[in-house]
Amino acid sequence: MAASNKFYLWSLGLFLFLVVLFFLSISTGILDISFFKVLYILLGQGTEGERLTIFDFRLVRALLAIFIGMGLALAGTVFQTLSHNELASPSLLGINAGAGLAIILSIYLLPLTWSLPIWGLPIVAIIGALMTASGIFYLAYGREHALSARRLILTGISVAAGIHAIELLLIVRLDPSQFHQVNTWIIGTISGNTWIHVWLLGPIVFLGGLFLYANYMDLNILSLADETAVGLGLSLLSKRVIYLITATVIAASCVAIGGSIAFVGLLCPHIARRMVGPNHKYVLLLSALLGGSLVLGADFIARTVIVPDELLVGLIVSLIGAPYFLYVLVESRG
Repeated sequence: MAASNKFYLWSLGLFLFLVVLFFLSISTGILDISFFKVLYILLGQGTEGERLTIFDFRLVRALLAIFIGMGLALAGTVFQTLSHNELASPSLLGINAGAGLAIILSIYLLPLTWSLPIWGLPIVAIIGALMTASGIFYLAYGREHALSARRLILTGISVAAGIHAIELLLIVRLDPSQFHQVNTWIIGTISGNTWIHVWLLGPIVFLGGLFLYANYMDLNILSLADETAVGLGLSLLSKRVIYLITATVIAASCVAIGGSIAFVGLLCPHIARRMVGPNHKYVLLLSALLGGSLVLGADFIARTVIVPDELLVGLIVSLIGAPYFLYVLVESRG
């Protein structure tokens, strides 16, 4: 079957799955609400308590889960393309670590009576992630001014390990309330957010994804050998910087709001390529749909498996992601 036909089938199936999962997520919880009652409430009907439950709690979480999953998956796709390595991801390349260190520093340095404005955390995370990503990519360039995929991964792992060590030194000096806030963020959670977070993150993911999709041919060329890309007339350095900044801004914004959720940026592009091949015209959209479905599904499980308590969504994603890569490892050995 042609790649385009596979893409249409997979994208339609994943979109329908995401829609079903979305309605299942906002109708299920401590108070179960039927599908038709949810539609009734979404049209502005229902009691005040029902509207509060749907609009201010479940709908916010569902939309943020989708945006965070899509954003991390899109960023992971770009990082894997730039590094020529399917194991690259925002967490592996130190993006999560850089954003996390900036957030922890802001929490550590601010007095207990102060707090950042709601838009301040994404900005702090983006600054930390951009500084880290720039340093890693600079160190990954060799004397011949060529980007080594192996050096990039090793540099990312080394820098991330160093940053995590600094984070531990800061965490043990935090106030108990600050420690709980940081620890929850490190594992990853979507609870406690508001519509302001949705309106902050939604445009970043949408516009960033639209920009990447509009330039999918550049990403296709960047996935080729450097000599081939140069021969096709592409300015490697400037294009890499542009897409590095775009992916870092998207990933850091997701990390700032949803916490350090691992595996999404690693898992979804990998699966998308196995579905439809390397063409970014197809991979970007499928990866985004997979990411949205993965995080929304993980958040649904986290909310419902031990009602009235809940698990952290990052824990569920890791429990899903780790076995998959063990399966890929066993399959590759066979």
